Amino acid sequence: MIKPFFHKTYIRTFLFLTGILIFSMIPFVYFLSAEFAKYSMLEVRGNSQNEVDNLASKADTILGNLKSYGLSMYADQNIQNWFFNTGEDPIVDRLAQIAQSNFLSTEPLIQRSYLINLRSGLVVDSKAGILPFSRFADPEMLEQVQANKHPYLHFFNHSLNGTDQLALLLPATPEKSSDFYLALLIDKTMLSDLLFGQSLSSEQDIRILDGNGGLILGKPDETLSGRLYQAARQTQGTALEVRLPHQKWFVHTAQLPYEDWTVYYSNEYHILNRHLASYRNRLIEDTILLLGIVSLLFFWSSRRSLRALTSLSEKLQRKVKFPTSRDALKPDIQWIDDGIEALLDNVEHLHASMRNQSELVRSESLSQWALHGTPGPNNAEYIRRNTKLASCEALFLAVIRIEAFSVFCERYDYPSRKLIKYAIRNIAEEVIGAGSLAAEGLDMGGDHLLLLVGGRESDGEPLRNRLMEAREQTGRILNVDTTVAVSNAYEFEANIRTVYDHIYELTMLRFLKGESRIFIENDYEEFMEGYPAASEALDATEVIRTIRSGRQDLAVTVLRQQLRLIQGMPSREWKLHLTYFTYELLKSFTKSSATQGIGSVHQLLDRYRTLEDFQIWLEDVVRTLAEGTDAPKSLSRKEEIVAEIKEYVDNHLHDEQLSVEQIAGNFSYSVSYVRQLFKEIENVSLSDYVLRQRIERVKEKLVSTSLSVLEIAGQCGFLSKGHFFSSFKKFTDLTPKQYREIHVGAEGSG
Repeated sequence: MIKPFFHKTYIRTFLFLTGILIFSMIPFVYFLSAEFAKYSMLEVRGNSQNEVDNLASKADTILGNLKSYGLSMYADQNIQNWFFNTGEDPIVDRLAQIAQSNFLSTEPLIQRSYLINLRSGLVVDSKAGILPFSRFADPEMLEQVQANKHPYLHFFNHSLNGTDQLALLLPATPEKSSDFYLALLIDKTMLSDLLFGQSLSSEQDIRILDGNGGLILGKPDETLSGRLYQAARQTQGTALEVRLPHQKWFVHTAQLPYEDWTVYYSNEYHILNRHLASYRNRLIEDTILLLGIVSLLFFWSSRRSLRALTSLSEKLQRKVKFPTSRDALKPDIQWIDDGIEALLDNVEHLHASMRNQSELVRSESLSQWALHGTPGPNNAEYIRRNTKLASCEALFLAVIRIEAFSVFCERYDYPSRKLIKYAIRNIAEEVIGAGSLAAEGLDMGGDHLLLLVGGRESDGEPLRNRLMEAREQTGRILNVDTTVAVSNAYEFEANIRTVYDHIYELTMLRFLKGESRIFIENDYEEFMEGYPAASEALDATEVIRTIRSGRQDLAVTVLRQQLRLIQGMPSREWKLHLTYFTYELLKSFTKSSATQGIGSVHQLLDRYRTLEDFQIWLEDVVRTLAEGTDAPKSLSRKEEIVAEIKEYVDNHLHDEQLSVEQIAGNFSYSVSYVRQLFKEIENVSLSDYVLRQRIERVKEKLVSTSLSVLEIAGQCGFLSKGHFFSSFKKFTDLTPKQYREIHVGAEGSG
């Protein structure tokens, strides 16, 4: 179930394009995310360095302002008056406190201040007032002042009541010891918020360390501070990496030169990686979503554009008959390729069948014309539409007869004879049609072909030349000896049946002198000019009839009776009578092997000096002819003869004169032998076969044409209306009209 699904073209195309997209997009996404990670790290580091530089600059500014503010406060006149007052003066004390309070109110970073007078042992505490040293709440600051260990204008860490603060001491002079000091305590928390901001994330850390690694500002973390201080001393530059258990920090530093402090701006590597991984995962998720959308578009597009191929493949599999060995799991395109190949084969076969059908229609139309004499309305329309004959000024008939036909039949089997006759027709049509003439050949069965040639009335001589050329090419190419006769020019509407019979008769004139030329109608007229009067002429009819009956002795007796009529005549006269008598006798048996090699009648008469000698030879010929009319044949030869008879019948169904006698005469056999032979091979009498074939031809025309019933009957050789209707009813149990209504209606509904 799954395999055939994947053999559909649009599914395969969809999977192929989706695979290409996936295998190209995923590496690209990973490459893009990796490049973005590199770029992000560079950006983070660059931003971190900028940030720490800004912090250092900001810290310098704030601390510098605090120093300036402290100096201004230290130099205030009221405060100075208090420092140098040697006695107790409440006004001076009060003014100093007011000045101190005013300064603190304008600078929120200063949490507390002390005015320390070592001479008087008093301290002005901004929160406790004027106190002696013994009651001062910040003895550590007092100790720092008395020890004179404080740097000039430098901040330092100071702790009061457990609270870390930043302190600044302002002596009177930078290099000499002084008795008067101003101590400022800076609120670290407020200063940190001012410098670092209150929204510092958990993956960031900002701190300021002094030159000894002590924490000035930032979160109290001795381990991190120690590692930062140690890494800064071991690494040149402003970028550091610090590793702690389960942590890795990227650190950037900036110096505060006036304080000898260092600002450390740290970002945790794991957090950065987590953000980058989150971005990469989001990018991959978005890419997968995009791939899903694009895949759906691919599927929709491929199904919309290629579903027709799958449908075509399925239709071909249903409609076309493939060999059973074909693989059922082929892709659609292979099915289509094989289907088109099979269809082309079918078209070729159909084309060949149509050619054959077209040839059958052509042969039937032309043979109806030749055998009926006139083409009839429908055949005339077909001839006008499919041939050039009707457009010509004149019509000529030519007959090409194969000499020594019995030898020809013995040399070639039936299919080979058909092919050779087809080749003779093609040669004749090609040679004649090479000029302005139009030729249509027709195999009339038996020993000859009929040519219908269209041209001008003046084309008689050129036509004879071309017929001679065709005869010569036939002999040279096919090694077949032929005799050709051609008619005079006739109009297209003329009745050509008698002309056809007459031209076929002309081909027998070769029997007279053995001339190899193209016979014309004038030759027969010249021949008939010397024919004796009917009352004086010898009658060959009875001799021919007895020969065809197969009775040898009777045939010889009838021959002797005829020859007694010319005994006693001068040599010139009996030779004239024998010329016409022998011609009439032998031309009726041209297909018999007994007549082959005889040559011309004139040569025979010259060979025998006396009538008695010629009579002896002629009696032997008659015996041989009578014996050959019903001579036994081998089974294969009998089947060939029957096949030829059937072909002759099919070609002459239009002929109203078609009969068993005509068929037997055409093949130079006796009527009884032809009947017995056909019955033996086909198990049906020849007359029944002829009638049945005529009925079949009628049935075809009733369905395929719109001709009237009587027109069809006439074209199929029925002489009378009564015979036609009774025969049709006998074979079909229907009248012709009923048959047409049933079968034409069935085809229309189908």
